[in-house]
Amino acid sequence: MYAVATFLIVAVFTMVFGRLATGALIATGLPPEVATFQARSAFSGAGFTTTEAENVVNHPTRRKIISAAMFVGSLGTPTLVVAILIGFVAPGPGSTTERTLVTIAGIVLILMIITNRPVQRLLVGVGHRYANQRLIPAFADEMIEMLELGEEFSIGSIRLVKDPGETYRSLKGLAIALPDVRVLGVRRDNHFFGEAPVDIQLRAGDELVVYGRWDQIQSVGRDLA
Repeated sequence: MYAVATFLIVAVFTMVFGRLATGALIATGLPPEVATFQARSAFSGAGFTTTEAENVVNHPTRRKIISAAMFVGSLGTPTLVVAILIGFVAPGPGSTTERTLVTIAGIVLILMIITNRPVQRLLVGVGHRYANQRLIPAFADEMIEMLELGEEFSIGSIRLVKDPGETYRSLKGLAIALPDVRVLGVRRDNHFFGEAPVDIQLRAGDELVVYGRWDQIQSVGRDLA
């Protein structure tokens, strides 16, 4: 019976980790459907040669997430198989029928919880937020509205408070991390770099001039600072 309990615990862990990996991939700019498929593909060890897969392996941050999912999957699957075999073969409390019923009931309960939409949104949201905090540069809390365009859209300024990591040091990488706003240029030391080149190296103190809905511009600093 202890092996059956181990099987159920490992099953919960693997399913939860899969949802967290999905949220982390979404944070790098992948659409939710693509992120879900790629996370499941990596976790199960099944490889698919597609353009989407190439976009994942060619991105350094996504490659790290996929590698972690593959590593956990390679440990979790054998553990599940061994645990379920020991649970039915090894002597212990409970008959084979009781162990079977407990295993089936546990699997059904786990699937009901994990496939529940609010639970899915919660787990994906946790993975998304964790990835944002680890990967995306920290911004100042205060957003400066430079120009109001209509009732909802604005041009604003966001200041970097620390050097970004390698993944999001360029404007191209930062654009992937901030899909809700558009970076128009960079202001640095009283100089403005409009239409800045993709390979510009962002650093602490830079001010990004961005365009988008004002609530989305504000959420960049509120959620990631």
